[in-house]
Amino acid sequence: MNIGLDVHKKNSYYTMVDELGTELKKDRFPTTCEGLDEFASTLPEEVKVAIEASTSGIFVYEYLDGRGIEVHLAHPAFVKPFAKKHMKTDKVDSKVLAQLLRMDYLPESYVPGKEIRDLRVIVRHRASLVRLRTSIKNRVHALLASEGIQTSEFSDLFGRKGMEFLKEVKLQQPRRTALDNYLEVLGVLKERIKEVESILQEKAEITEEAKWLMSIVGIGFHNALLILSEIGEIERFSKPKSFVCYAGLAPKVEQSGDYTRYGHINKHSNGFLRWALIQSARAAVRSSTPNRFQRIYHKIKARRGEKVAIVATARHMAESVYWVLTKKEYYKEENKAIRASSFS
Repeated sequence: MNIGLDVHKKNSYYTMVDELGTELKKDRFPTTCEGLDEFASTLPEEVKVAIEASTSGIFVYEYLDGRGIEVHLAHPAFVKPFAKKHMKTDKVDSKVLAQLLRMDYLPESYVPGKEIRDLRVIVRHRASLVRLRTSIKNRVHALLASEGIQTSEFSDLFGRKGMEFLKEVKLQQPRRTALDNYLEVLGVLKERIKEVESILQEKAEITEEAKWLMSIVGIGFHNALLILSEIGEIERFSKPKSFVCYAGLAPKVEQSGDYTRYGHINKHSNGFLRWALIQSARAAVRSSTPNRFQRIYHKIKARRGEKVAIVATARHMAESVYWVLTKKEYYKEENKAIRASSFS
């Protein structure tokens, strides 16, 4: 028996079909623990359930999986082409999922083990706090610019001297109030980020894979754990190019006969992994220790500019990550196995 389950925050809709594709039942239930318990209690033995990956979908997946039900997580972007045009409703979605599952055509998303999923939660939480802090800092810069206040004298406006300046700078009262609130929020974020980083640092110190990644110049403990949590198992990538594509660092390729055109990178991929690799590439470029990523960056920057250069550097770093994890060894600067290969 196959069930397609379209999950939403308030209610979930399901369609049950038999092995011949005949629709047997369709209904809905509240997307709550009680609703899922009632739904699960009515399921026949050896049933398979397909769910579209989403925030609510992950909750339902973990809940049903914990009850021993065979659950398959579908990739939303690849399910969409199968849905009927102009008929995107909840019940149509659940039926499409059920039929794809029955025919073994369901495009499934990779689901890591519980330990990796738990790690992913905390490292993504840290990344979201950092992004929020950056957003607040940008708002502070905008407030000062709105009154023509220059801050170029500070190498770090949010360092010790910069914070002293921000606490005393004269602004019109509405903007002064806004600035005080922003500074208070930044103080809270600083403490929360420090707490999370303490947890992550302890985790990295006892994780062998994280130590291998941290041997690559530019990759710190938090990005090492972020990369590991987003990869799950490196064995699911058969070659470096597959991993680079998954990270969204490979250029789009259009081929027709003898014509080949390389476009922008594909951003319909793992955004957290791409962000971690780009940030690590920036750190490697700024490092006081000479390294191959600096050479790659400066060579490409001279021809293509800073943005293209940093993405290309991150692409090479992704290949190094692949080989380090595949070979289960520390990074070696001159190791031929981890030199850039596919993308120049």
